Parts: sequence; C-alpha cells; structure tokens
Amino acid sequence: MQEEAYRQYVLRTWPRGHLWQCRADLNGREVGDRAIADDAESAIKDKKASLDARDDTIAGGKGQDGCPSALEYAEAFGRVKMSAGQEAMLKAHLDAPDHCLTATELAAAAGYANWSAANLQYGLLGQAVAQDLNFNPRRRGDGSTIWTTALADAAGYLSDDLDAASLHRTMERREDDAHFEWTLRPQVVEALRGAKSKP
Repeated sequence: MQEEAYRQYVLRTWPRGHLWQCRADLNGREVGDRAIADDAESAIKDKKASLDARDDTIAGGKGQDGCPSALEYAEAFGRVKMSAGQEAMLKAHLDAPDHCLTATELAAAAGYANWSAANLQYGLLGQAVAQDLNFNPRRRGDGSTIWTTALADAAGYLSDDLDAASLHRTMERREDDAHFEWTLRPQVVEALRGAKSKP
C-alpha cells in the first residue's frame, strides 16, 4: 500500500486484481468514493480531482459565520448517531413552513414531554454534529456554547446584517421559552433534502 499526504487528506493506494484503488481519509474517516484505475498514478490523479471538486463545493457553500456547507452536513449526518426523537425533530423541522418551529413543536414531533427535553436533545444533536465537523457555533454572553445553533438559529436572525449583540440578548432572554422559534440553517435544509431524494 502506498500512502501520501494531499492537503488535509491522506491518500492510500493499493492494487486489487489487475486494477488500482485510491482512497482518501480525513481525520481517520474515508471521504467520498474510491478511485479505481488501470495504474496507481491514474487512480491517485482521479482521486485528487474528486477531492478538488469536493473542496470547491464546500468552500462555495460555507455560511457567513463559518457554518459548514450542505455537503459537510450531509456527510456528518451519515456519521453521527441520532436517537429516534432527534431524527423526528429534524424531519419535522425540515417539513415545517419556512423550516421554523418552536421548542414546544419540536417536542411534540419527537414525543417528548416538554420543550425543555426538546432543547436538550436538539442541543446534544447539534453538539455531536458540530464536533464531528469541527465547527464552533454561537456562544452565549457567558461564553458557553449554544449547541442548537449548529443546526438552527433564532428565527429572523439568519441574515448577513446580523447584529451579534442583539442576537445574544434575544437568545438569552428567550432560549428557555417554550415558544422560542428555531429556523433550520439553509445548509442543513439542503443536506436533509439531498438525503431525502436519494433512493
């Protein structure tokens, strides 16, 4: 097996029968499909081209606050384990008008007893996804992370002219409110829609 570094990836190439395969790993996980060619050089070249296209897609889809692209979210959703309740909340959030739901509505979709259980579970899912993607979502005024903002944001606060201080005041005032509205990030919507359309 041949191994070489290519930007942030580790490429591994080996013969299989009369063909050569090349895979790329990122942080110990395989990225994308394996390239298969008649010789090692061609397999490596094909894999690098595939990684270049992937990275261009990711760079073009990043959010204003460094939010991961839809492709990155889709890959993370494939790796992160979700409970049935977390999956139900994501589905309900995707299907909601304007992808906007209150914590109470999220709780109902998942069958949780109350909005605080939904906030906890959505926050845990957001934390798992953010850590998988090495993404640092919004923080409260005290410096603690608002993990849910890895998936969704305060309704009406996803614009480019976001005033961070205003957002933090609103979120701190209303985060523990049963009627606080969360809007799925556009990148999450795109990732989930892509997953729904696959057979």
